[in-house]
Amino acid sequence: MNWLGIFLLSILRPALGLIILAGLLIYWVLNKKLPKERCLRIVFFIFSGIIIIRSLVLTFLNYWLWSQQPITDRLLPPHSPISYIIRYSWQHYWFEPIMTVLLAFIVFWGIYLFNKKFQDNLFYDEEKYLAALGILTVGWPNCLFYLCLVLFLGVINHSILCLFNLIRGANNSLRKVSRRPNGHGSSEQSERENEAERQAVISSLGKSTASFRVNYLRLSLLYFWLPCALLILFLSDIINKYIGITQLII
Repeated sequence: MNWLGIFLLSILRPALGLIILAGLLIYWVLNKKLPKERCLRIVFFIFSGIIIIRSLVLTFLNYWLWSQQPITDRLLPPHSPISYIIRYSWQHYWFEPIMTVLLAFIVFWGIYLFNKKFQDNLFYDEEKYLAALGILTVGWPNCLFYLCLVLFLGVINHSILCLFNLIRGANNSLRKVSRRPNGHGSSEQSERENEAERQAVISSLGKSTASFRVNYLRLSLLYFWLPCALLILFLSDIINKYIGITQLII
């Protein structure tokens, strides 16, 4: 029963993360909006607290189990230095949760401060919570792969939007010029009109690019945080086996 308790505690973080992310995604699809920021904040801090409490419980439970066995009891004080059980607990119960929670808070505040620097034009307010919850769910070191995947998809998405916007702006400008009726007058006047038309196209393209900068400056990754976290969670065994990211685990 004791070992069953340790097993259940060991899968608590990914199981709870799966419930939270899947619940948020279902809520988003059904209601066409995310929960309020206050709700996301509460979930984030509760999830972080549960991860730390889990490490505490596992540490004390491991100590108690060792004390019940004659062989493992020799590894505890006063038979062995207390530094041994501290190193063991840090490696097995504390390193991964501390790195996960620490990186979640770094990404959370990084998105918040970076967004404030650009007058809230880069990210939506909910994104810092979604990113942090995704990190807490997939854990260390898979969260590094998770962040790289989200950024990669975001760059591709934004590049496609840039290309479509520029093409659309160019087509609109050329269409406006082609609709202009032909004038009647001297050849000199026609040359001046043609030059004015060329300048109008260039100016229109410039305005289109400027409009893009205003309207599409928001480098939102809103639609990638939840799906990517769930994908990494389900593929965690494959990632750990073939990508070698487990080298970051002590």
